Amino acid sequence: MTPDERDAFGVEGEWAVARRHRIRWAECDMYAHVNHAAYLTLCEDLRVAHWSSLGGRFLPSEPGPVVAQLEARYLRPLGFEDEVLLTLRVPSVRRTSYTQEYAVWKQGLVFRCAAVLVLVRQDSGARIPVPPEVRRALLAQGARDEAAG
Repeated sequence: MTPDERDAFGVEGEWAVARRHRIRWAECDMYAHVNHAAYLTLCEDLRVAHWSSLGGRFLPSEPGPVVAQLEARYLRPLGFEDEVLLTLRVPSVRRTSYTQEYAVWKQGLVFRCAAVLVLVRQDSGARIPVPPEVRRALLAQGARDEAAG
């Protein structure tokens, strides 16, 4: 994220990922307000792109993150064609899971969300440890290592 984007959207804090987005009609209700579920789809788009950037793939034979917990807070409404900045960061990584925080910005914070993601084998659903290369990348992005032992 550039300093100009940070200023233009009113972003606070450090974020590993930032992406501009213009609100589409399909994300709105009949009053042209962004539907509450659309915010979660925006978070999902960032989550998928982030996992891919870490070298992760979405294949039955590959491990992948599954949302185990999600908490969302809607602070101000958005509308059709609003330009926003979406951000993501990873505050912590544990043995088989990590947390992500998401935010949507337009003249300050509009929406925030936190998720706990658990790594699982896609074929069995069994939890697996965060791979070392993924852990290293998350730590390089500012995550705290909270793995037990």
